Amino acid sequence: MNDSSDGTEIKRRCFFGLLMGLVAGVAAFCVPIYAGVKAVIFPLKQKGMGGRFYPLTTLDNLSAEPQKFPIVDDVVDAWVTVPQKTIGNVFLRKVRVDDQDQVFAFQTLCPHAGCTIGVKTMENPKTKNTETMFACPCHVAHFDLEGRRLDEKPDSPRDMDALETKIENGKVLVRFEVFAFGTSEKKSS
Repeated sequence: MNDSSDGTEIKRRCFFGLLMGLVAGVAAFCVPIYAGVKAVIFPLKQKGMGGRFYPLTTLDNLSAEPQKFPIVDDVVDAWVTVPQKTIGNVFLRKVRVDDQDQVFAFQTLCPHAGCTIGVKTMENPKTKNTETMFACPCHVAHFDLEGRRLDEKPDSPRDMDALETKIENGKVLVRFEVFAFGTSEKKSS
């Protein structure tokens, strides 16, 4: 009886040792694979840039005519940091309301498909007068200087995306965000 129980005990110990070795081997194999996959996938899952205030210019530098300003920030992903990269652009214009200067900011990307909107002097599709307005070159959409759609049957699902502004010590700051394209709802992308 002693011989068979010792043999069984040895077999159990060998089996347990093999099992532990297999688990350790699988773990040793899976950990670097997981780390590698995470290093590749992590940058792809990051949210877009923006959502914070960026100082762009001074109030004295603005006029009623829209001016385009770049949004510059350090771009960081899992592999590299790119310092002072342009992450987007905004239009700014100063308007006098109730004897106070107000600054209006708009995203330069069209809400339709993300094309870059420009400023042009052309015929207003509503009034037929020649005036300065925003225009998207991709689908020939027109927006007034308040960012409202002007076309009778607009391709753009919503008006231009207005951005929050604030003025601190004469400096103009804009909360930069990129919104989803092709939807009537203005939501961050």
